[in-house]
Amino acid sequence: MSDHGSKKFQELLKTWQNKSEHQDLSWVGSFDDYLDLVKENPRITRNAFQRMYDMIMTKGTEEYVDVKKRMIHYNFFDDADNNGKDAVFGLDIPLMKLVNVLRSAALGYGTEKRVILLHGPVGS
Repeated sequence: MSDHGSKKFQELLKTWQNKSEHQDLSWVGSFDDYLDLVKENPRITRNAFQRMYDMIMTKGTEEYVDVKKRMIHYNFFDDADNNGKDAVFGLDIPLMKLVNVLRSAALGYGTEKRVILLHGPVGS
């Protein structure tokens, strides 16, 4: 890469960096400060499974019956925040199974020690 190209690349990286956003997302303090935060808001200590399950459930669900089987549609996968750009259609049964695994792990039913491999084409 030429010296000129290198400088352009460095300038591009600088425009992507947002120092104030980084500072907003970073926290500095002592362990005692952290414990005080946990006392105020115990949800800080949630693990990844709990956070993912909460994220999905926050958007709500809709129940329906399909061929005498009770189905749950998770609104999270409709991607309403992006007008459905990355929505997942027609996979309610596999999504129910995935959310059930996340729920079990979030509640500490044993799957939290397992690795969940999400396999399939990109975007599925």
